[in-house]
Amino acid sequence: MKVSIVISIYNSHGAFARQLAYFKKMNPPNDVEFIFVDDGSDPPLQGEMKNMRILQTHNNLAWTQGLGRNLGASQARGEYLFMTDLDHIISREALEATRAFTGNKMIFRRQIALLLSDGTLTQDRKALTEFGYSGERMDASVHGNTFVMKKEIFDQLGGYAPETCTLGYHPASKKGDDCYFNGKWNRAFAGTAPVLGPDIYLFPIGRFHDRKELNPGALFHNLSQEKQVSFMKK
Repeated sequence: MKVSIVISIYNSHGAFARQLAYFKKMNPPNDVEFIFVDDGSDPPLQGEMKNMRILQTHNNLAWTQGLGRNLGASQARGEYLFMTDLDHIISREALEATRAFTGNKMIFRRQIALLLSDGTLTQDRKALTEFGYSGERMDASVHGNTFVMKKEIFDQLGGYAPETCTLGYHPASKKGDDCYFNGKWNRAFAGTAPVLGPDIYLFPIGRFHDRKELNPGALFHNLSQEKQVSFMKK
């Protein structure tokens, strides 16, 4: 197995269904597997696809995306881990580049796009406006949440630190889980820049949405990081 795609999910049934339909349309080769980590969704996530598994975290800690990724990585069979978010959309080009990759780490720029209910990828302006994106720019920066890394290196770095995952944040100023993990990689491979791969896509939610909505179309969960901390610690 060359690539294990790992996505941690909480109560985002609509987006999960669209991603599943998209990947089925893509029909990836047999050396790609999909690991969806269900972080306590109600009801639990359900779905089937070739080379796909749904794992359950069975915990009630705050903002456990990083711990979900650790669980996915521990069960992954691929030589490389493709860690990504549910609001990010892996392009075919990015997946093919990953299958051919022999380096340590790859990162990706993003473009604004949507997945329709049948799994069709679109950048149609009318569809984007109806979803809540009327901006002119279609490109977005690299995001530390999505990367490809050798599983061996991920394991050597110890994965995501439980002490940062349970704080409930992403930013480095708040000891965020992604920033802390990427910092470990930067220190271990000082002087080595990640490879920039082909563009991937991004649902325009949160700061990319005209009204800053986290859950447009009821596709995602609607908890801010602060609210999720409170919710998950009950």
